[in-house]
Amino acid sequence: MSVPKILHQTWKDERVPDDFSECVQSWRTHHPDWQFRLWTDQNNRELIAEEYAWFLETYDGYPAAIQRADAIRYFILHRFGGMYVDLDFICRKPLDPLLADQGCVVGMEPPQHCRHHRVPNLLCNALMASAPGHPFFERVIQRLPDFVDHVENNEPILSSTGPIMMSRVLNDFETPESVTVLPSRFLYPLTMHQAAQYRLAGHVGVDLSDAFAIHLFYGTWWKTDRWGRNWRGYYKLKSLIQRRVSGLWARVSAVRGGPRS
Repeated sequence: MSVPKILHQTWKDERVPDDFSECVQSWRTHHPDWQFRLWTDQNNRELIAEEYAWFLETYDGYPAAIQRADAIRYFILHRFGGMYVDLDFICRKPLDPLLADQGCVVGMEPPQHCRHHRVPNLLCNALMASAPGHPFFERVIQRLPDFVDHVENNEPILSSTGPIMMSRVLNDFETPESVTVLPSRFLYPLTMHQAAQYRLAGHVGVDLSDAFAIHLFYGTWWKTDRWGRNWRGYYKLKSLIQRRVSGLWARVSAVRGGPRS
């Protein structure tokens, strides 16, 4: 089994926000020979209705849109294979070396996240790769209905369709050796808070030399609209300050280098 060169991403419609444009382009830049597929909410429901009708009632019954967004990525990988990537993931170099001769690849979240959620290991579902029909994703989609009302550590989303759920399924999986679990330094080198600093400053005091990609943790599903507006405001303020400082420094340099009386 091998991972086909198809990169899947999802958004509610075809109008992907400009905030994600740099991230989206980074995958095209580093994977020029891959096929790219954007799945909309309509596409997602059609896939479930046409190919996995047994799950449609559960899918429609999820109270939160993010639960459907979580669930659909497992079905997409099971049906088509390839690599699923969240829109807030920026690629630094081709992932082909990580995927070569692998049937299923997932990544571990940073140790700090594991401690926060009080679990020994926490897989992340923001970037996953698989051959079509891989037994692990077969098991994940089979187990999803069992986790509909599952809540751990007061985290209903993560426990029902997200990383906690996926980690629990792997813990019970008969052939875990068929799943390659990458250390956090390869795909998730930054914590949520470090990623926020990286987004604002463009750098962070963390060794990123092993990172093939970086999850920026925009968290569009758990942050309010006001939070999003505030972040956009921060970016604008940062840009304004940089322009003002650059202009001031240019004037100071001109004065220093000018004629002296």
